[in-house]
Amino acid sequence: MEQGVCFMRRVFVLLVAFLGCGLIGAQQTAGAPTGFAVATIKPSAADGPANMTGIQIRGSRFATEGTTFLDVFKYAYDIHPSQLVGGPDWLRTEKFDILADPETEKRPSSSQMKVMVQQLLVDRFHVTMHHEQKVLSVYALVKAKDEPKLTASAADTSGIPVVGYSPRGELQVGNATMANFATFLQRFVLDRPAVDKTGIPGRFDLVLRWTPDGAPEEASAPPGLFTAIQEQLGLKLEAVKTATDVMVIDHAEQPTND
Repeated sequence: MEQGVCFMRRVFVLLVAFLGCGLIGAQQTAGAPTGFAVATIKPSAADGPANMTGIQIRGSRFATEGTTFLDVFKYAYDIHPSQLVGGPDWLRTEKFDILADPETEKRPSSSQMKVMVQQLLVDRFHVTMHHEQKVLSVYALVKAKDEPKLTASAADTSGIPVVGYSPRGELQVGNATMANFATFLQRFVLDRPAVDKTGIPGRFDLVLRWTPDGAPEEASAPPGLFTAIQEQLGLKLEAVKTATDVMVIDHAEQPTND
């Protein structure tokens, strides 16, 4: 189970359901709705600031600003862009704002929200698609030689994972499994899908700091991403090629508000 969304418009882009803007996971609610009662999708303002984009959960409401179909699809299906194949070019370029309210005021769990967003994309973009297997370059998240350096989360295990990301080179996660952590890496940091191969159970609160490629070199700066993961967490990323599930768009239309 993983994430609703709130983002900090400056230092961090937080893409999880928070109580306010901080690393505070929301509790799941039993009997949450399975669909949106009301939903609107409209083109984003052409003059909107480039950094004012993101997916949010505001209470029980799903909301986006300046997001493409691909952005929302990645959230709903937990995929890397390389795992979405076909469809018209505008799915990856045209930006939309979405407001969608569930059938009740109860907060859906992360998995329930994602199912509702999947259905919203199908209904409003008139999407048809199918699954295929394709050999892709991926990163396997595995244990390094030394003992992993992981902090067990004290949060309620029924709560959702949370994540904070800065493109300056910082990723914070809370109440997250290793599979969640791999998903966050692929969504925000890596250029290819990531899969959890650590075999480590449990939920963790983690902070990873690295120096992005091309950033000015400073004596006190953290190392690059791959070294940082190994030194700070006792994990590593191994580049491999493997058959991976991809989703092929057969048909899509400009969104409707029917």
